[in-house]
Formats: sequence, structure tokens, C-alpha cells
Amino acid sequence: MNNLEGPHFRDLMEALTTSQIEELQLYDNHLTDSSCPHLASGIRNNQTLRTLDLSINNLEGPHLRDLMKALRTSRIEKLQLYKNHLTDSSCPHLASGIRNNQTLRTLDLYGNNLAGPHFRDLMKALTTSQIEELQLSSNHLTDSSCPHLASGIRNNQTLRTLDLSMNNLEGPHFRDLMEALTTSRIEKLRLSSNHLTDSSCPHLASGIRNNQTLRTLDLSMNNLEGPHFRDLMEALTKSRIAELQISKYYLSEESRRELKNLEKLRPGLKISR
Repeated sequence: MNNLEGPHFRDLMEALTTSQIEELQLYDNHLTDSSCPHLASGIRNNQTLRTLDLSINNLEGPHLRDLMKALRTSRIEKLQLYKNHLTDSSCPHLASGIRNNQTLRTLDLYGNNLAGPHFRDLMKALTTSQIEELQLSSNHLTDSSCPHLASGIRNNQTLRTLDLSMNNLEGPHFRDLMEALTTSRIEKLRLSSNHLTDSSCPHLASGIRNNQTLRTLDLSMNNLEGPHFRDLMEALTKSRIAELQISKYYLSEESRRELKNLEKLRPGLKISR
């Protein structure tokens, strides 16, 4: 832990513009929204910086816009912003940074609070980005976020990994997300600890049935026990998923038999419990 916040932080960022640094780690440095204009001046048109880690700071505020605007002209490929107290009001600024961005491949937004009406802006911008990995775990996302998530991944050609762990996506709109999954190019989807129940199983089944790209599905720490669990197992027998993470702890004896039957029908499927 350091504390680089202050008037001389500008000097450091000015020096960055002429450096040959490829990776810069500024996590846990007590940086705030007032640091964003200086960060922006440092990365704007920098031709060498590829990885920028700004995790565990507090960049929430109006000047985040400056940082995101500069991101568009940088060459950054990986941006880490986890645990930055970012809220729904940050989504339009984040959207402006990734919209039509040609270099950013990994965006880590874990541990923020992006749920809200402006989350739509971020998801809309995702469709024109080149992002391959998006971390949205622990963001207080709920069922009402699913239509926006769906619009972001539907027919998206670049996104390969989507982490939605530790949210609360259970509800009727979860169907929208699963329908969009069928036309996405996602290969790894994490939905652990999302309060998903048996009523989500038909939607999960429809999402993975005939999906051509999904290879890893994480459903651990949910409670999928119930009569519709069979729908999920049947869909998995016909899917191309190679790795499934699921909590055996929550399953009845009957559901465990369904899982064992799946293992027999799909001997190459790796099941982690």
C-alpha cells in the first residue's frame, strides 16, 4: 500500500508520456477521482503501455470521464479497475472508454456497484468494443440487469470470458440473458453464487442447448435442486461444454443420480463439485 495521491502525482504521469513502460501497477494507492485528469494525461497517446492496474482505489466521480476519454487513444490492452467504488453513474464514462476501442482486450470491474439504469450504456458499448474478457463479479447486479447483459453479449464477436459471479441474477429476466447466450461467442461463463434456483434451470438449458462455443460453465454455490434440474442435465448431454462446476452439496439423491447419468453419457465432461 502506497499513497501517491497529491500534486506531485501529475509529475509522475507527465513522465509516463515519454517512457517505454509496458505495465504500470498503481493499485491500492489512495487514488481518487481528482487523480483521473493526471492519469489521463499519462496514458493519452502513450504508445508502449499495455497493462494498467488501478485496482483498490476510489476513482468514482466526474473526472473518471477524462480517464476514459484518454483510454480511447491509448494502446492499453488490459485495464483493472476492481474495487474502485464505481457506481451506476460511472457506466456512461466507462462506456465512452470502450466504445469502438480497438486495443482493450481485458476489463476487470470486479467488486464495484454498477447496477442501475446506466448499466445499459456500458453493455451497449460492449457490442462495439474488442473486449475478450469482462469481469463483472460482485457488482450487485440483479435480474433487472439481465436484459442489458443480454444486449451486450448478443451477437458479440469478441467476448470469450464473462464472469458474473457473486451477483443475484435469479428472476424472470434471466431468460433474456440465456437466450442471448445462444448467439454469443462466449467460451467461459461464470455464474457462481448468484442465488439461482430450480426455476432458472429451464433458462440455463435453453442457453446451452445448441450453443456452439461455450466450453466452461460455473454454476457452483447456487441451489438448482428441483424438478427442472433434469432439463439442465438433458441439455448438457447435447452441449459442447467440456467443464462444469456445480455444487453437489445442494443436490438431492435423485439429482445426484441425474448428475451421475450425465457423467456416463458424457465421459469426456469434467465435473467439479
